[in-house]
Amino acid sequence: MKLKLFLFGLFISSFGFSQDIKYARAILDTLCSPSFDGRGYFNNGEKRAAEYIRREYEKIGLKPIMGNYFQNFRLPVNSIVGRVELKIQNTFLIAGADYLIDPSSPSYSGDSKVIYLKKNELTDIENFKKSLDLFENKFVIIDKTLIKEEASEVKKQIFEIIQFLKFSPKIKLNGIIEIIDEKLTSTASQQKAERPHIIVLKNKIPDTIKKIELKVESEFNPSYQSQNVIGYLEGEIKNEYIYIVGHYDHLGRMGKDVYFPGANDNASGISMILSLAKELAQEEKTKYSMVFICFGSEEIGLVGSKYYTENPLVPLEKIKFLINLDILGTGDDGIQVVNGKVHKKDFETLVKLNKSKNLLKEVKIRGEACNSDHCFFSEKGVPSFFIYTLGGISHYHNVYDKPETLPLTEYEDLFILLKDFILNK
Repeated sequence: MKLKLFLFGLFISSFGFSQDIKYARAILDTLCSPSFDGRGYFNNGEKRAAEYIRREYEKIGLKPIMGNYFQNFRLPVNSIVGRVELKIQNTFLIAGADYLIDPSSPSYSGDSKVIYLKKNELTDIENFKKSLDLFENKFVIIDKTLIKEEASEVKKQIFEIIQFLKFSPKIKLNGIIEIIDEKLTSTASQQKAERPHIIVLKNKIPDTIKKIELKVESEFNPSYQSQNVIGYLEGEIKNEYIYIVGHYDHLGRMGKDVYFPGANDNASGISMILSLAKELAQEEKTKYSMVFICFGSEEIGLVGSKYYTENPLVPLEKIKFLINLDILGTGDDGIQVVNGKVHKKDFETLVKLNKSKNLLKEVKIRGEACNSDHCFFSEKGVPSFFIYTLGGISHYHNVYDKPETLPLTEYEDLFILLKDFILNK
């Protein structure tokens, strides 16, 4: 009889975990679907994602703190909104796979001659200045593979040259083509540049070109309204809180035909936040009240989390601990804990809990880093961890970060670890 009860308990436990994975997968697939437009600003994709999360909060049983799940804020945004075409020597390159349009780019339509910057014009600023008069009505080509072996100071100088060429209103230049041989990695932008900037993979264009044809449509909104999505569960101690947070936004679209799914970054984190909220809502009251925040506008400069710390819905000193979850789709090599060296006692608790159930391969410690939504909370004295998974596939800020290829390798074990840590606080 005892063996039967043990096996039944094991079955129920395993069934529960499989249901967590099923729920996480459903969240992941939904947030990464084309209907959310990459959770960016073009076509209000991030607003629809926020509304979807709000509905999940209601289903789970989370309550709004101030009568509204949304905390609205505004920011400037430049978006690539229409058709995107790049033609080089009678061949159309594939947007997203062969090249990217920098999100700060303005609209442009037409063909243009090109001029190559030589290596000595890239590495010697005086030589660069002498070449400026030759740029008029052309696209400047900067081949970064020429300076791969140069010192970091030279690479920084190249970055500054590109920024100057993009934003300076005083030079007569059509645009910039940056050639790289690394992965294409996109971003988001609060600024509109003076001229377009294209990033192209080295192996996708001929060694020399004389002319390009480019079509880009962009739109600048100086006051776009975004939002944080906030819900809570009341604890035994009502006015002290544990925060579980992460960002739901991503890079949106690069024109009508290309979008960035953002599965690992950070639909995976939102899946975990909602899974934890769903689980904890079914428990008896936690010791502290639980606040769950899905932040907007992280990818464009941590805007949503910064706004919250400047306009908190509860006093920041009442937050006992904050866990920021971002990039949780793998875990083959364990997890990294930013601020582990700052909050050693809590880090040691996390390690101990992990060992007690033999969950993750490793819980790695790291110091401070202002690289995600925990940053401004930490700066204001809120005890915070930023946790992300290690190992496995590494697609990041590109069109290949898809839910169907994201393994969620250690989702179940990380779920258990996070729940145990929360309940032990």
